[in-house]
Amino acid sequence: MGTNRNELLRGLKYVLTAFPLLILGPILITIGFKAIKQQNVYLWLIIGIIVAITAIILGFLGIRIILNAFFNDK
Repeated sequence: MGTNRNELLRGLKYVLTAFPLLILGPILITIGFKAIKQQNVYLWLIIGIIVAITAIILGFLGIRIILNAFFNDK
């Protein structure tokens, strides 16, 4: 029962890509709410929500790939 290194590295790439997005998403959402209050512009809020959803999806896929690399017998 060995670890599939290629799959493990692929999963780590997904997770490491998600980390900056996890920080950037809430910042952009906050900027978006302030922009709505001041200028009635929804662009930053929409971008922030898309970045946050992307971070969640990439994190989930990365964790799933990492777990498959550890526990799947091939």
